[in-house]
Amino acid sequence: MTFTRQSGGRIRISDDAITIVLSYRQLRPQDPEAGGMLLGRLISEADDVVIDSVTVPGPTDRCSRFAFFRDRKRSQRDVTRAWSESAATRVYLGEWHSHPEDRPEPSGQDLKNWRRISERSKYEQNFLLFLIVGRKALRLWEFEKGRNQPVELQREMLSIQR
Repeated sequence: MTFTRQSGGRIRISDDAITIVLSYRQLRPQDPEAGGMLLGRLISEADDVVIDSVTVPGPTDRCSRFAFFRDRKRSQRDVTRAWSESAATRVYLGEWHSHPEDRPEPSGQDLKNWRRISERSKYEQNFLLFLIVGRKALRLWEFEKGRNQPVELQREMLSIQR
């Protein structure tokens, strides 16, 4: 799946990463929110990005129907391991989480969290990506460092069959 950035660059999400996040859709009323991090590569000499890996909820994360909280220590270990195992080419690119709605919209709490993450996290690039997985669609936003609002990237809706 590919999205177009405002800069003209492209963001490609690998099929493996898409398959993993889709497995956490909240299709039943009892399914909790899930989430993790987006990991991948910044393409040299271009504004292109490849998301080739995602982390998934772990036993020390907390989740409910409408909330997900990552264990920060475990998450940092995951990022560090990805960096080391990739010879310093795989980096933290952002976050993903699920919503129990067909076409997901970021909540006020999501926007607040994205601002906080963008301001406080350490990362290689000048932006972070935020993916929300709905029941029938995925949506992706880019949050540039120093900006107050994210920008939704080219809407490329994925129709999901039940």
